[in-house]
Amino acid sequence: MPERRYKGYRIYAFIALSRLFAELNLDLGQEDLMARVDEALRAYSGRVSKEEILHAIRSNSHMTDKVLEYLTTEKFATVSRDVQGYDIRITRPGVEHLKAYHRFYQDLYGRELAEHYRFVRAPDWLAGRRPPG
Repeated sequence: MPERRYKGYRIYAFIALSRLFAELNLDLGQEDLMARVDEALRAYSGRVSKEEILHAIRSNSHMTDKVLEYLTTEKFATVSRDVQGYDIRITRPGVEHLKAYHRFYQDLYGRELAEHYRFVRAPDWLAGRRPPG
């Protein structure tokens, strides 16, 4: 059985933030990104559950809690709970952080990210691809 390597919570936080950003249907590399973020955040009516974050980072519940705690402490995401469960959303500071540091994370964690996204498609902007259109 292959050994499952445990990654630090910062790479998981980056992956979770990437997952949350994908909900906005924006391209991290677009010129006018920050001008469009506020409207995209206001118009967003979906929700990302805690289970979806756990699945995105492919880790356990303890690590998911640690990642969500970090993202909310840094104000990169909000977490609310209602009768349906958890609703996790990226914030403007979360988008700004992702835009500012995504290259750094890719350089620092390139091997881990490649391994993480081996069986699941990475976001187009993360993989250096542009979405069509």
